[in-house]
Amino acid sequence: MPTQTDKLTTLRDSTEPGQIPYVSKSRVKKFITCPEKFFFSYIKGLKGPETGPMRRGTNIHETFEDYYENVTEYVNETGELPEDLVAFLPSSERWADYLEPYITNFLVFEQRRLDYCKDEYGEKASHFWLPLAIEAEEWLDDPLDYGDDAIPWMGYADAIYSAAAFPEVDGGAGEVVIVDFKSGKVPNKKYRNDGIYLEGEYYAMLFESEWSVAAVSGYYPLKDELIVSPLKKARRDKIRDVVHGFQDMNVETPDHLEIEEQPLCRWGEGDDEACPYYNMCASTFGEPLKHADRTRALHEKGYSKGEIADDLGCDYGAVSYAFYKLGL
Repeated sequence: MPTQTDKLTTLRDSTEPGQIPYVSKSRVKKFITCPEKFFFSYIKGLKGPETGPMRRGTNIHETFEDYYENVTEYVNETGELPEDLVAFLPSSERWADYLEPYITNFLVFEQRRLDYCKDEYGEKASHFWLPLAIEAEEWLDDPLDYGDDAIPWMGYADAIYSAAAFPEVDGGAGEVVIVDFKSGKVPNKKYRNDGIYLEGEYYAMLFESEWSVAAVSGYYPLKDELIVSPLKKARRDKIRDVVHGFQDMNVETPDHLEIEEQPLCRWGEGDDEACPYYNMCASTFGEPLKHADRTRALHEKGYSKGEIADDLGCDYGAVSYAFYKLGL
């Protein structure tokens, strides 16, 4: 994973408590997912515990990063394309727990790209196949013209490739595609514009002074699936609106922000199946799952979903979602 630069740590140390020292894709994404979750995390500075999926994501990202460093060094030193991609993985202690399906599928993805570049570009295959940058860091000091009070934007792009290395990307000569590696499930299409594609759009805005970005994408090794989107003005406008809001918050720190009632508030009965801030938040969406035994008991007594919602102090949609999760 990327090492924090002096600039990032200096900003964190010099910013007053409750203020936003810099903009990042995770901050923008979290605000859009739920402003109140952003408030607890970045205004109040409350950090949730590291989870198993978080550790998995870190290990997989670091494995991919080291693989790319190794294979790039090999090609640059020998002038040859590799025959066995497995040989360029780091020590198996780093990835043995994730061999199936994550690492195996990633190697399939890499071999597929390599074969495509060999077929399309022959002796120039390595020029297109090798990434142009891995964990690339970029900063924008004042993209919205706020002057001395501007919150800088920053980010690390997982990988930047020539767009010509992907038949899925409609890109011209010299254009690139920014790829984010995701260790979770491929999101439903209706969630991508405010999720993976919005994150990619942020990177495109961040890196566009250096690169001509043709598309943004996410690679999901769980299912060996690459999803791609061209750039969208609507997503850029949304990002700008969010950052304008960050600027306003640095002028006047809010007491709370709007709550987005949704399944991400609580998606299961377990304490680890809820937003880390759920018990200190005014959200009621997770009440039927938090009190799953009562939800079941009321259902068995013949209570309607509306009556259960009244009893638990939540809305009808929260009960419907709980019924789905509890198999009622």
